[in-house]
Amino acid sequence: MDSGNFFDRNLLGRLEHVSSAASGRELSFREVIESGSDVEEIASFLGISPVQAVFFSCFTELSLQRTVTLETLSKHLRCSVLRLINCMNEFEALEKKGYLHKSFRKRGRKHTYTDMSFSVPHHVIEALRKADRSILESTSKYDLPGFLRQISDLVDDRSESQLTTSQLFAETEFLISNNRHLPFVSFVDDSLEHTVSKLTVFVFSFVRMKRRYVINISGFSDAVFEDLGEQLDFTQLVCSGKHELIRKNLLKLSTSEFDGEKMVFLSQHTTRQLYTDYPALLVNETENSGLISAKTIPEKKLFFSSDAGDKIASLTKALGVTKFRSYRRELKNNNLSGGVTAIFFGAPGTGKTEAVYQAARKTGRDIMMVDLSETKSKWFGDSEKAVKKIFVDYSALLKSSQTEPILFINEADGLFTGRSTLGSRSSAADHAVNTIQNILLQSLENFEGILIATTNLSCNLDKAFERRFTFRIEFPMPDAGVRKRIWKSRLPELSDEEASKLGAQFGITGGEIEVQVRQALLSRVLNRKISLYETLTDNCSKDHGFSGRKRVGY
Repeated sequence: MDSGNFFDRNLLGRLEHVSSAASGRELSFREVIESGSDVEEIASFLGISPVQAVFFSCFTELSLQRTVTLETLSKHLRCSVLRLINCMNEFEALEKKGYLHKSFRKRGRKHTYTDMSFSVPHHVIEALRKADRSILESTSKYDLPGFLRQISDLVDDRSESQLTTSQLFAETEFLISNNRHLPFVSFVDDSLEHTVSKLTVFVFSFVRMKRRYVINISGFSDAVFEDLGEQLDFTQLVCSGKHELIRKNLLKLSTSEFDGEKMVFLSQHTTRQLYTDYPALLVNETENSGLISAKTIPEKKLFFSSDAGDKIASLTKALGVTKFRSYRRELKNNNLSGGVTAIFFGAPGTGKTEAVYQAARKTGRDIMMVDLSETKSKWFGDSEKAVKKIFVDYSALLKSSQTEPILFINEADGLFTGRSTLGSRSSAADHAVNTIQNILLQSLENFEGILIATTNLSCNLDKAFERRFTFRIEFPMPDAGVRKRIWKSRLPELSDEEASKLGAQFGITGGEIEVQVRQALLSRVLNRKISLYETLTDNCSKDHGFSGRKRVGY
């Protein structure tokens, strides 16, 4: 086959013919369009008008050498730049279809037509070379995570001045038009009027899928808009609740308790739509977000002294959906913060953590669990930001949940005790702990929602913390009667007499009783002839816990 004849019939060959024919014609394209089938073939393949096909042919040939400015194109066509500016609608139509990419040579200031340049994307040239229209579609159609990432990448490009705001919006609309097969994309496109609104929801959805809940709206506005006036107008409308994003309930507004900054997050309605489109991600988020679902908590019978048991029962009743919301209304009516805060304190193994789990299970409340003792070392030098984030994330979770979740601060030993007097010899750790304590005090003062903290310290609570907890429940060491019930519950095959003897003889916690039961059952698996009661008696006599002291927790 003659390679020259083949190229002539190839779409790229047709583009070259059209570009050559248009050169020097001063925008008089009628003869070029009517002279043969080249323009018709190109227009049909790309789904564009004949005039756009001529312009596209010129852009393609010239862009293989360099990016094409209006001045370069004007020399090729032998016409003035002003006449080309009058044809910008044709260029913008090619942009919207993704056949042209517009950029600006200079950054950091308002752009002019002389800064403008154009190029033809590589995949478009490949589609023409292979005469394969599917290449045009596959490069602009994505699954939902891919689509949201593309939108996020565009905003990153805009923040680095690689795109103008108008380009960002044009690229966003192009991606939307090519991905309306995704239910979430069509939901957002149908719900909102303005491109910036759609863009905002998509970026916030991408952030949500990465398990972050809130975004500073001022920072986001700064990334999107190059014009300061537009930044301020957008931020003001959102923060005042007048923007369509807030009015139409696609986003919710929150105010930071610390610095008053406006934070924005997806509404529950939008979140449901997001995960309906890609349900596997909902499972992934639930498993990795740090939330403990109330539905996954197994029932466990707990035994306490009558005083502790009564207080736990009162708290659980107060956390019931109806009672809690009635209580919040009463607090609001009396100009008080609408939250319930509780601290459980007592020796290890006395049931503090399990009591939180069972209260959550009974009231149908998910748990956002934070273990300060495990993460405290990470906060030296950055403690304020880390603790603030806990409460900002919880606030966003609270507002996006149908049932108020529990913020559970576990193992907060050392943070609720008396604050240190700092001096010249104080360590960085002392300063970090004091910073954390001050932030916790401020957070508790205006807390909205449900917070339960646990500590193994049964005394020496800081008075400032005591005043900020609605419920202060001590978990004492179980007495002999409670221990008997725990023994019998954990090992029903024990007789009442055996359970009573174990309860009376060994002053250990419920947690240690469970450890002893597990060890005894393992011993029986290894030797079926042993007596469980005798094994328990022997082990408890020898084993007083890892501390080597006679009573666990003392």
